[in-house]
Amino acid sequence: MAFGCWQIGLHIQQDKITALALQRVRGGWALRRWWLLPLPADFSSLSPSQTENALVAALSAWRCELPWQHAVSLAFPAHRTLQKTLPQASMTLRDSEQAQWIASAMAQQVAMEPSALCFDYQPAPQVEGWSVTAAQRKDVEPLQRVARTLRLQVTAITPDACALRHFLHLLPHNAGGLAWQDSHQWLWASAAGWGSVPLTEAPSLQQLSTRLSLPELVHCTAQSDDLLHVDPWRVIGQIQPPLPADSDAFAIAIGLALGAQR
Repeated sequence: MAFGCWQIGLHIQQDKITALALQRVRGGWALRRWWLLPLPADFSSLSPSQTENALVAALSAWRCELPWQHAVSLAFPAHRTLQKTLPQASMTLRDSEQAQWIASAMAQQVAMEPSALCFDYQPAPQVEGWSVTAAQRKDVEPLQRVARTLRLQVTAITPDACALRHFLHLLPHNAGGLAWQDSHQWLWASAAGWGSVPLTEAPSLQQLSTRLSLPELVHCTAQSDDLLHVDPWRVIGQIQPPLPADSDAFAIAIGLALGAQR
């Protein structure tokens, strides 16, 4: 990937949008810009068409600040994804045939037409098969329309919790995974999986660890006196102030930016 490209993570939250641009430099990553963009107070209750209009309005001025050479990874809510493990096909398939087989098998499991799903897959880490992540096309297309309207060079639409996997290498060897918290949910990731849990179901990190049967979950935060935490900003070698006051709000955007590639 060209060193001049800005890799951008864009995380749409309930009340705001966080965005962050990184650039590869000798020895690692440099922070180029960060943005904290407000959303309407009633954003979470808007209709689909109103949501699209609100996002375009919130992002239009921001778009003008981007260089021509950029790559954006957009966050998609993990709680709106479907995750399944599928066995390998009984016959050897070419890549295109493999994708068609997985699409058909996934559609059968969720009782939907294959055309109604967007999906991605990779070898399952612990079994002979595929880990498949899918989302309903009607949920993904609004983000795609917003990106086209803004002429964004989007390289990925990624489940927000999955972005935490870019910080797993910072964990101590005995940790079971990583968890990040906003005002209404936990997002978590481990070597074997990722997902989201409402705060109402697991108010504390310990309760989340018990619910997920993951030993020693580590808090993903830059604002903690606890020795057992991971600061997501550590992955950026070159940082110049001023930095956002609410630095934790940018954790997912940082992970997304690390994964955005052209």
